[in-house]
Amino acid sequence: MAIQNTVLIGNGMNRCVEDAPDEGQISWKSALENMANTAHYDVRDIDQKPLTLVFDELILKNPNLSKNDLQYIAMGRTFTNGDPDLNHAFSCLSKNFLTTNYHASFAINGCGMSPDHLDFEISTPLFPNITENTFSIFRGRRLRKKTWWNINGSYPTATSITLGLRQYARYQNQISDYLTGTISYSKVKGLRSPLYLPRPDFEFEKNGNPYSWVDLFLRDHIHMIGFGMEYTESILWWLLTEKFWMQRKYPKYIGGLTYHHVEVDKPSSHEKVKLNMLEDLGARVNVVKAKDYKSGYLEIADAIKPGIVKLLKAKDYKGMYKLSLK
Repeated sequence: MAIQNTVLIGNGMNRCVEDAPDEGQISWKSALENMANTAHYDVRDIDQKPLTLVFDELILKNPNLSKNDLQYIAMGRTFTNGDPDLNHAFSCLSKNFLTTNYHASFAINGCGMSPDHLDFEISTPLFPNITENTFSIFRGRRLRKKTWWNINGSYPTATSITLGLRQYARYQNQISDYLTGTISYSKVKGLRSPLYLPRPDFEFEKNGNPYSWVDLFLRDHIHMIGFGMEYTESILWWLLTEKFWMQRKYPKYIGGLTYHHVEVDKPSSHEKVKLNMLEDLGARVNVVKAKDYKSGYLEIADAIKPGIVKLLKAKDYKGMYKLSLK
């Protein structure tokens, strides 16, 4: 099987609705401040601390707040249906995509349906025998000919939502075990990445065995959209370096990575260093200068899948769906 284009979508599209009065507050800083207010706790230096550690601090210093309580608060503060145009345009860029968002509305929008069909239950899990309550290695779903993966958890399972550094570290360890050893679940035992077998299987979708979003990330050409890529995104930085090591070893079978970045304001020196770091590791960086985030993201969508914006303006959702499968 040829290397495919897989789209990895972050929370960046929510920048287009940050000022909408009915959407709630989007930023993680706002979500954490709300958690602290709920606990009547004052977080010192919140502007300078890594937000993943602030989450762990809130749990450690407030025993009456459970992790589950805080996850529900964070989920409510960051959940948004997003911009409908971007939902459709993004989700029609590929047959397969990954997302750090916790909901599935924009994914379902890309299946040839109108914006009214947003029921999470109309999709089916890729691997129903694997139940994950904490991590999200196999949290893939299918609707028609599309698949998507909520790689940081999903709202139906609040305990799966990855927020604190402690959970990120445990999640990374679970992924490492999957790549270099085996992991097991109650109904499925001895799972290992097909890419790390003695003879790597690059066509793992065909053999009927479970595979993960990690395998897609490592094998396919990845288009990253809507990410700030702060260094707290330790799992993605780690897998990015792992991907390029594998590409050196298997150049015909491992795709690259394009990082799409919308530039509305003058970039900070910190932002420039991050973009340089991505390039230095092997990523292609596509900087789109735009008057606002929505127009920038639509330009990215049309670059990946030419013609998608024209169909969007015509409200031809079925045409967008057909184009996305090519």
